[in-house]
Amino acid sequence: MLSAERRQKIMQIIEQEGVVEINRLAEEFGVSTMTIRRDLDCLEAEQKIIRTHGGAMLRQDNLREHPFGWKDERNVAQKEAIARLAVTLIGEGQSIILDAGSTTLRLARELKRFQDLFLITNDIKIASEVVDTPGIRVLLTGGELKPQIYSLEGHFSLSMLSQLHVDTAFIGCDAFDAEKGAMSNSLSKVAIKQAMLNCARRRILLADASKCGQRALATFAEWDQFHAIVTDENLPVEFQEQCQQWGIEVLIAGNGGKVHAETRGDRG
Repeated sequence: MLSAERRQKIMQIIEQEGVVEINRLAEEFGVSTMTIRRDLDCLEAEQKIIRTHGGAMLRQDNLREHPFGWKDERNVAQKEAIARLAVTLIGEGQSIILDAGSTTLRLARELKRFQDLFLITNDIKIASEVVDTPGIRVLLTGGELKPQIYSLEGHFSLSMLSQLHVDTAFIGCDAFDAEKGAMSNSLSKVAIKQAMLNCARRRILLADASKCGQRALATFAEWDQFHAIVTDENLPVEFQEQCQQWGIEVLIAGNGGKVHAETRGDRG
C-alpha cells in the first residue's frame, strides 16, 4: 500500500473514531510504529489531526457533518437490522417523524407494509422513498436543502415542526455516550432534532453501536428526553445497564434480544 493511500485510510479511521493509538494502527496496516508516526506527522503538518501521547486525535475544526454517501456505506448490516426492529414499534394509523439520515432512510423502506401512516420528515431521500406508497401521507418540513446531505433545515423547518404533534419521533445521531447524551456534528441540525423531539409523544434514538462512546460537536439531547434506543448487539453491556438506571428501553437488533427497563412514564 502506498503511503498516501495508507494516510487516507488512517484519516478515515480518525474521522470516524475521533482518537486512535499508534500501536493499533501499526497492527491494522501491518507496518512499524515508526512508519505510523511518520504518517501522523504528515497529517499533523497538514493540520488535519493533533498528535497525542501514543496516538492522535481529530482537530476540532475538522469535526464536520459527513456527506450522506459516506455515512450510507458504513455499518450497513447493523443499520438494516435496526430498521427492521424499529418498524415493529409503529402501528397503523399513527403519525411519525423520521429524522434525516442513513439509518432512518432504511426505516423508511420498511414502512411500505403500512396501509395508513402519516410521515413527517426533513429528508428528501426519505420522502422520495415512500411518496408513491399507497396509504402513506408524506409531509416535508420545508427549509433550505443541504447539498450532499439531502436534509431540509433552517427557520421554515423549525416553524413547521413547532406546530406539529406526533405519536413517535425516530431520531439519529453522530455519536452518543453516557455523559454527553446524543450528539451531532452539524450545529444547524441541533435545533431541528430538538424541535422533532419536542413535538413527539414518544422519542426513540436510532444509532448503531459504533457511535457509542464517541464524541461529536454538540449535544442535542440528554438521556431523559428519550424513551428508547434501538441499536445493535455490539452495544457495551455497561451502557445497557446505565440505560436501565435511567429507565430507557434498549432494543437490540440483530440477535432477537431485547433488554427492557421500566420507563418513567410519558416524559412530555
